[in-house]
Amino acid sequence: MSRGYERTTRGSKRLFTRANEVFAGGINHNARYYAPYPLFVSKARGEHIWDEDGNRYTDYWMGHMALILGHSPKIVVDALRAQIANGTHYGMGSSLSVELGEEIQKAVPCAERLRLCNTGAEATMYLVRLARGYTGKRTVIKMAGGWHGYNTELNKGVHSPFDRAESAGILQEEQEHVKTVKFNDLDAAEREVKASGGDAAVIFLEPVLGAGGCIPADRDYLKGLRELADRTGTLLAFDEIITGFRVALGGAQEWYGVTPDLASFGKIAGGGLPLGLVAGKKEILSLADPVKKEKFVSIGGGTFSENPLSMAAGLATVRHLRRRAKEIYPALDKAGKHVRIGVDEAFREAGIEAHSTGIGSLFLTHFGPEPASSGEESSEDKPMQKSYALSMMAEGVFILPGHPGGISTAHTKKDLDELILKSGKQSEYLGRATK
Repeated sequence: MSRGYERTTRGSKRLFTRANEVFAGGINHNARYYAPYPLFVSKARGEHIWDEDGNRYTDYWMGHMALILGHSPKIVVDALRAQIANGTHYGMGSSLSVELGEEIQKAVPCAERLRLCNTGAEATMYLVRLARGYTGKRTVIKMAGGWHGYNTELNKGVHSPFDRAESAGILQEEQEHVKTVKFNDLDAAEREVKASGGDAAVIFLEPVLGAGGCIPADRDYLKGLRELADRTGTLLAFDEIITGFRVALGGAQEWYGVTPDLASFGKIAGGGLPLGLVAGKKEILSLADPVKKEKFVSIGGGTFSENPLSMAAGLATVRHLRRRAKEIYPALDKAGKHVRIGVDEAFREAGIEAHSTGIGSLFLTHFGPEPASSGEESSEDKPMQKSYALSMMAEGVFILPGHPGGISTAHTKKDLDELILKSGKQSEYLGRATK
């Protein structure tokens, strides 16, 4: 299935050969690698990216789903252009950071206070530190298939078997108090909280598993976790780095009507530039106040925290989303449903069993039996999923193999219909290939 891809992307192949002499594995983010080699992008605008060979693609990866307004939206470009003239890095706070923080407070139910940093992985690390500092407990309960970035403690239980670290170089004792349970299984969470003997600091999960297959949580499950946390003195935390400002202005906590004690954000909140943040109840976040004398929780933030370019881009994006929320989110929800239903029907007509998961503007197509609601790996056809993505690239549609897609406001009805139509075209080939 890769022949069409290789025939049209020779420039990317050459760059990957060069990159292998510079970077370990030729990449700088593991998710971006796929065989035979990843695409190298030369420019992007709206819903499109162009590769080194000049091929144009309708993009559904959208910068790790960080670009809800599309590539280089005018409001963000204008904000960045104005800010560059006033400085690219202050190493201090600014009115921009305060205004962005205020916008996030208005939008996110749990955000009584927040703290900015540079990446989502930092935000999840700080979240765990805050939870342990506030409760005085050690155990972190995360979900099988849940991905929270490359920080040491949480880099566990993403792939089967789910009881081990995802990397060499992580000491067993560094993850000793991180326990993995089945997603969408309230009984499993209850058993682990009980097994902790009163030592459970936080139940931490993505409301929609990202790396785990774009699997949404059940509403009753999240409500049950909220009740469990309240009953046992455990905190409930959401990783909203993907869902934040995407499934609703207030993220998945608004979508589901369940407010966590803490939440991590990134991606869309930075408007296409690096940003991470942890938000939550005032009494928890107040532990990061540097004048505090007792139970002080150190959150450094990093050299580039409050970087004015990220602040300007994030502020322009979040403010635009708030002002047009009643128009944007229903349209994105409708678009997501159209894609998930349409792609599945296109495959079904060709005799291929396919199931697209997700909520709002998020989607991921699985092949074979319906994926488990727990996010645990099933008997779905992973090679076919990869073949589908590569064949779509050859047709000018970019879907990162094995990863969710995100629809932006830049995508048109024509784009979505072409995605469905081209999926149907590929289904005929994939169907023949499997017979």
